[in-house]
Amino acid sequence: MEKTALYFCHSITSFTKIDTLILGKKFNVLTFEFRIKGAMSVPFLWIKQKIFLFQNIQKSSLVFCMFAGYHTIIPVIFAKIFNKPCIIVVGGIDAVSFPSVNYGNFNKFILAKITALSFRWCSHIAPISNYLVDSEYTYQDNDCKRQGFLFHVKHLKTPYTTVFNGFETNQWYFENNSNRIKNSFLSIAANLDNDSRRKIKGIDMVLEAAKVFPQYSFTIIGSAKDQLNIEVPQNVKVLPFMPHQELREIYTKHDYYLQLSMSEGFGNTLAEAMLCGCIPIGANAGAIPFIINKNGFILKRKDINELKSVFLQAVDYNRKEEMRTNARQSIIDNFSIENRSEALYKIINTLVK
Repeated sequence: MEKTALYFCHSITSFTKIDTLILGKKFNVLTFEFRIKGAMSVPFLWIKQKIFLFQNIQKSSLVFCMFAGYHTIIPVIFAKIFNKPCIIVVGGIDAVSFPSVNYGNFNKFILAKITALSFRWCSHIAPISNYLVDSEYTYQDNDCKRQGFLFHVKHLKTPYTTVFNGFETNQWYFENNSNRIKNSFLSIAANLDNDSRRKIKGIDMVLEAAKVFPQYSFTIIGSAKDQLNIEVPQNVKVLPFMPHQELREIYTKHDYYLQLSMSEGFGNTLAEAMLCGCIPIGANAGAIPFIINKNGFILKRKDINELKSVFLQAVDYNRKEEMRTNARQSIIDNFSIENRSEALYKIINTLVK
């Protein structure tokens, strides 16, 4: 008889689809999407979630949650009552606090309590990078000097295993004769009409860089231009968010990819861009330096003068094609779907008998 896994997430994305694909090889996966539309929607979603759990928890073998938050507290409680193993994947916002930009679960009192209880009561935690466990933070001085769920949830005893994200590496590629625009820079982030969101994703630094380098071209994907409500330099093209499958063509037309986030649990678009041959320029924040490794350029501090220096290093670098090839191979070697599948199955096999 086929086993059933209950899958809980905020929204269906390309990366939740990867995990449901992985789980689907061993389980019949039933998904509950907890899409919040304002604070008043949360109680209604909790009621729907309880109905879903009452209908399915007894026949399930595993409860699997993407990120921790409002959508995990009810599943964790049900899993505990019905003695079902529960795994929470920590993805970023659920392990940090950045009061300067009002970001992170642990920056909000009630959400922090709910997130902490979810971590305490689940069976296993699977962060997508070591940054989300407990790490030093030095990129800028306006927020806490440490981040990670072990730092924010004191005396946490739940076992955890870091499981890196996995990518469909055969779908993200480039050809040596790709028609890249010389000295073109790309950055992608969702919901950029929000000022705090722009800052946490480093779009403020991208716009500053565009002012410093008017001779270079910049593309920002994630918002309609008229929704930004800020001055955009003439050398910046702003495009609305587009279907995931259309991004490969965009990546392969750009020389560099900018990931200047204040915090980044992993950096999914960064990894995709590297697979497609973009030379990465990233902030010394979150998992970004780990993803880039030696295959790009790192901005040590959130400072426009330092960023200017990093840009000049990147533009003047004389072994760009070798760096593109090495960047792609690094993602293939370390962050394939096969690697993620193997690591997740190893955890699951210890919990599901």
